[in-house]
Amino acid sequence: MRIAQIAPLWESVPPAKYGAVEALVADLSRCLVAAGHEVTVFASGDSLASGRLVAGHPRSLNADDSVIEPEAIRLRQLADVLAQAAEFDVIHSHLHSNSGLAAALVLHPLRKRTVHTLHCYANADNTQLLNGLADNAYIAISDHQRASLPRLNWRARIYHGLDVGSFPFRAEPDEPPHVAFLGRLRPDKRPDLAIAAARDAGIPIRIAGRVKPADRSYFESEIAPHVDGEAVRYLGELAFADKVSLLGSACATLVTSGLPEPFGLVTAESQLCGTPVVATRAGAIDELVEQRETGFIANDDTELPDHIHAAMKLDRTACRNYSAQRFALPRMAAEYLAVYEEIASGG
Repeated sequence: MRIAQIAPLWESVPPAKYGAVEALVADLSRCLVAAGHEVTVFASGDSLASGRLVAGHPRSLNADDSVIEPEAIRLRQLADVLAQAAEFDVIHSHLHSNSGLAAALVLHPLRKRTVHTLHCYANADNTQLLNGLADNAYIAISDHQRASLPRLNWRARIYHGLDVGSFPFRAEPDEPPHVAFLGRLRPDKRPDLAIAAARDAGIPIRIAGRVKPADRSYFESEIAPHVDGEAVRYLGELAFADKVSLLGSACATLVTSGLPEPFGLVTAESQLCGTPVVATRAGAIDELVEQRETGFIANDDTELPDHIHAAMKLDRTACRNYSAQRFALPRMAAEYLAVYEEIASGG
């Protein structure tokens, strides 16, 4: 088949560091090309994706300080898709928050040949938009997400897939033990809660993630004062090798987001490295962690310190096996291909 992949322009495909959607597009495109399909990836010009690249901008937007109106560049990317639409059997759009939802509207006239994976959570504003475009074909990334937008024309629920072999398994964490937090450092991800839980458990924490300009004041007031290089270490934003090293070396990974996350890639990645997850109950987390087997999901924030100690006793091989079976890349690629075949045949 001739398949178009439309990626966000914020990061390259694959991303140099953070970029869950861009990483998924890179992995999926590689699998599709290996299976003999003709893939065109609409992404930033610094991408190294498998298939033919159509650059929406010379560089990823987060790496280009000269960009004044990113929304205009995003719309120009969609104009490129429209201009070439006749060349594809299936157009796969990856929707994310804010202006990243534009494709749901712009590609609506092509809805018979287009499928949109929704990578953001539902809120009052985007629900109104998406319900107005409910006859698009959508793919959910969790059952929780699908239930939160029941009016949409969901064609499937497809969990993210990971290249298992690229995640080294650690049978034992580092000694002395530490916990990890990996994610964007913003208030609703609650890294301050992760710091407090680690402190109350008496275990050091290593934190990694991006601090965007809008979150700088939060970081300076709520995170930086705790960073002492011992009990709390801040590692910055990590490339892939350093990320898996952090996750694999930890005795547990803390996932403290208060958002109704539709997935949670860090959770799947951590377990794949052998590291159990200690999380607060929000979004799709119940679909990603096997309670008391690969981690603990807290009903109350005060439970987190005890759960950290309990997680240290879990079987790390069981964590690896669970994630490898549930979130494997070949499974994801096969499920997407099945949807493409339905759409291409008019089903």
